[in-house]
Amino acid sequence: MKGVCILTAIALLVATPVWLWAVEDGAAIFESRCSMCHGAKGEGVPDAKLPAVKGTAVEAEKIIALLTKGDKEKTIHASPLSDLSEEQAKAVVEFVKKMK
Repeated sequence: MKGVCILTAIALLVATPVWLWAVEDGAAIFESRCSMCHGAKGEGVPDAKLPAVKGTAVEAEKIIALLTKGDKEKTIHASPLSDLSEEQAKAVVEFVKKMK
């Protein structure tokens, strides 16, 4: 019985980092894919007419759709962001919605 407990503990310790790596990091994705246009702190770039995302009232679902499907009425985001999964888009939105 003691051996089973030890093996279970080891398995959990080994599996935990793998599980954590699978969780998308919205901050890292935002920094690498979004910050060049929306600013490192989501403040936008007014001179270039690039909107702030910090404090946005746009619904999360709408932002996720914009990132993953694009919006033909937009200039910059007319097409979806390439190689961005829905899970990654959700992680970015969660990060953006927490910006202060």
